[in-house]
Amino acid sequence: MKRITQLFFLLLMVSCYAQDFKPYKVKSGKIVYQKLKYSTHFGFSIVNGVKTNYKKQVPYVSEITNYYWDEYGDKSFEETYKIADFGGEPLVDSIKVGEQLWIGNHRYYFNFKENKTYDDPYYLRIKCRENFQYYQITGSWIKTQYMGAEESGTKEILGKEATYYKIDNSTDLYAWKGLVLKNEDFYTNRKGDQRLGINRTKVAVKIDTISKMNANIFNPVWLKREKLYQLLDKNKIEEILNKRSNLLKRLKNKKGIKIRKNDILLFVTTNFRLGKLQVLNIDTKNRLNIKFKWYYNNNSEGSNRDSYTIKNNSLVDIDAVATAEEKTEKIDFRWVKRDKPYLFPINNVKIYLLKSSRTNKF
Repeated sequence: MKRITQLFFLLLMVSCYAQDFKPYKVKSGKIVYQKLKYSTHFGFSIVNGVKTNYKKQVPYVSEITNYYWDEYGDKSFEETYKIADFGGEPLVDSIKVGEQLWIGNHRYYFNFKENKTYDDPYYLRIKCRENFQYYQITGSWIKTQYMGAEESGTKEILGKEATYYKIDNSTDLYAWKGLVLKNEDFYTNRKGDQRLGINRTKVAVKIDTISKMNANIFNPVWLKREKLYQLLDKNKIEEILNKRSNLLKRLKNKKGIKIRKNDILLFVTTNFRLGKLQVLNIDTKNRLNIKFKWYYNNNSEGSNRDSYTIKNNSLVDIDAVATAEEKTEKIDFRWVKRDKPYLFPINNVKIYLLKSSRTNKF
């Protein structure tokens, strides 16, 4: 009995540790990175009447990235800003390119230009969980992600003694207590066995491991909005339409509704299918970009497309994912952008705005 009890607690400990993912040896902090690109400059010099041509790569800062982590890297978040065009021409104002969140078994990426969220598996975390505490045993998660990578000396970066790893012929990493302080990528020959020159560099220019982390950083608004959208399957839409009408605002045929970026709308098509759509953006050509899903009665998804671009003043058959120039009994709604953007239901099809998608929370 005693042996069985000991075995139970051992299994319990293994289970608990297997859920643990703490690749860094510093609890929390923020690192500011500069992403360097390189422009090629050609020229010549004349020495003692002899002309010599030359080519050199001149670095410039193309992007700035703020990286945050907490719970020893169990969760992390970064935001990236573009500050220069190709060749190093500075932008008047920086442009936020994207945000990433690593949490659980997910790597969420938000593209600001597209206004879309992408959800990819967090392969490193999954790999570490499959190989029980592997990165703790080897002393480095880098050796887990890059099998065969070995420590090859050190270099001081921001006053920290960073360990150097030559990952392969195209990548070098410098890490301090598990935190990457410098990443260099190189061009290689066709065989990949020889470096030809530097391609890009990401290097830390500031590190703060003292300030307290704001928990809201790891729960961005765009992820809340995405989770709300994903929650709306056929059963949930049906429940809201039938029992929770207070959550909705109905679009009337004659007046339509003025829409805006991030609106989530629920609809019933001319084929009596339930669906949802979200306004991603309205581009400079007055085209409406949406993501959408509609469902069969068995709750399976009815379209193999999840995004759609609609030209201005178009009649839309969302069942067929098609537009038309004239009204037919299959048309679901019209998209119009004049002084203001509007959706107009057609053929008495029901379209509703989900009120919560317009709150500051989302």
